[in-house]
Amino acid sequence: MVSPIYFVNLRAYDERSSVLEKVKRLTKTLLRERLEEGDLVAVKLHFGERGNHGFLKPVFLRYIVEAVKESGGKPFLTDANTLYLGFRHNAVDHLETAIFHGFGYPSVPAPLIIADGLRGSDYQEVEVNLKHFKSVKIASAIQEADFLLVVTHVKGHVEAGLGGAMKNIGMGGASRVGKQLQHGETFFPDPREELCIGCRRCIIHCPQGALYLDDQRKARLKKELCIGCAECVIYCNQGAITTAWSSSISTLQERIVEHAYGAVKSKGEKVAFINFLTEISPDCDCAPWHDASLVPDIGILGGHDIVAIDKASADLIKKSVGLQNSRLQKAFSPGEDKFLDVHPRAQWEIQVDYGQSIGLGNKNYELINFPK
Repeated sequence: MVSPIYFVNLRAYDERSSVLEKVKRLTKTLLRERLEEGDLVAVKLHFGERGNHGFLKPVFLRYIVEAVKESGGKPFLTDANTLYLGFRHNAVDHLETAIFHGFGYPSVPAPLIIADGLRGSDYQEVEVNLKHFKSVKIASAIQEADFLLVVTHVKGHVEAGLGGAMKNIGMGGASRVGKQLQHGETFFPDPREELCIGCRRCIIHCPQGALYLDDQRKARLKKELCIGCAECVIYCNQGAITTAWSSSISTLQERIVEHAYGAVKSKGEKVAFINFLTEISPDCDCAPWHDASLVPDIGILGGHDIVAIDKASADLIKKSVGLQNSRLQKAFSPGEDKFLDVHPRAQWEIQVDYGQSIGLGNKNYELINFPK
């Protein structure tokens, strides 16, 4: 079995062949016979961290949104809150960042919805019964949408190696607790006494009653009651309870893929993926900076198989000539692995191999040149 993946080149000869028009036609092609009139369409993207300028340009999202509307859908732009404390760790800061980066009206005519709510605690449990998780925590707006359109800026990632569609929806579509559970084998909060102010926010929001204040009004843990949900991390605004990073890179990648599986499993055929192979940086768009591209811009891919589109993306980047003024150390020749060069500990192929093994998709693909 071979999965078809459309390839859109970046050449343009007239207004009909402009890249923006091709993106619009590609989107309509992917939605055809899958989208029903009135479907609520979650357009999952990354709004970019403050200080970063490599995230997808809002004008691309405008044409994608227009294609969804003209196909009968009701689109909204969405992402879930981050686990780390940046400019996107709650819905207020996240929405302000999205608007600051140009994703609001009138640039993109679609609502902005932070998928896991105000503080990242709005999620649904999705049963998967896989190696690491029996169920995964998927941001509610993504899970409740009728159709899922995952739009990804492909880049490197320090732990995943490849920041493709599986990373975008697997980690990016998980709630903050889901993200924590991806990173930590087990999590037991260890409140830092010098930072705790005794506000009781962690205690109020702990579902197990595992936290309490001692005689000095400092948060303490009853370990026997803790279930490792990390709700306390979400609600502590003093940094006294911090994230645990204990998963190995291979385990983290598999857990990301299991969350991607959970995000798409209930959608059936109502899912599509668009990968942009442009401004391919070594780091995620979560970084508050954007480093020079590793390779020249390549093109845009579209398809319905998340494993195939990520494998095709990685292969095309690997086949490209590396740029000298980049973070690359030695993988400049076509065929040499650019992401492995800049992140030698992160074997990105773990994602695609595991994705295929659990039935998420197929590594075998056929590139089809999309019409001009």
